[in-house]
Amino acid sequence: MLAALNRKALPGLTLVELMIVVAVLGIVLAVAAPSFIDLLNRRRVQLVATNLSNDLAFARAESGLRPDDVIVYFKKTLTMSCYTIAYGKGQFGSCDCTQAPGSACNPALTSIRELKTEQVLDSSGVIFVATGDWPAWAANRFAFVAPQMLPTYSNVAITVTGTGGSKMRVQLNGMGRVHMCSPNGSFSGVAQC
Repeated sequence: MLAALNRKALPGLTLVELMIVVAVLGIVLAVAAPSFIDLLNRRRVQLVATNLSNDLAFARAESGLRPDDVIVYFKKTLTMSCYTIAYGKGQFGSCDCTQAPGSACNPALTSIRELKTEQVLDSSGVIFVATGDWPAWAANRFAFVAPQMLPTYSNVAITVTGTGGSKMRVQLNGMGRVHMCSPNGSFSGVAQC
């Protein structure tokens, strides 16, 4: 009886079959990992651009509701990209979006009051840079003028760039409406700039 059990094959995987499965999984992961990482990077760029677009639309709407201008300050440092949305009379004062949210505008030094500050660390793989037809003294800031909701400068555009070269641009038209596009066509379904 014992001899009959020894001769009977037991179900299961052999070591060779197991090694083949591991090799095939390794090949599939090696092929899929770069595509997955690129997808994550593109989604980060899209998320930052969408948040920025929503915040600019919010700033424009606030300028129609408040008696004060709504000012947007941009800054790019070695470690982060950031912006602060604030309100106040005229385009005076200064806010520093590299400070902690809630303390970007110092009320002791300026009449400008902070509404929102957003910071994106470069370590996330996403940066953004603002450009526009603003004079040197107003570099990297513009306002939506109350109550017309019009931007003070034309050709305001913020380019959001991710690792791997994916880019989205958030632009304002002359009326202050927000539009998103892709400068290098790296996003399907998004108009190319």
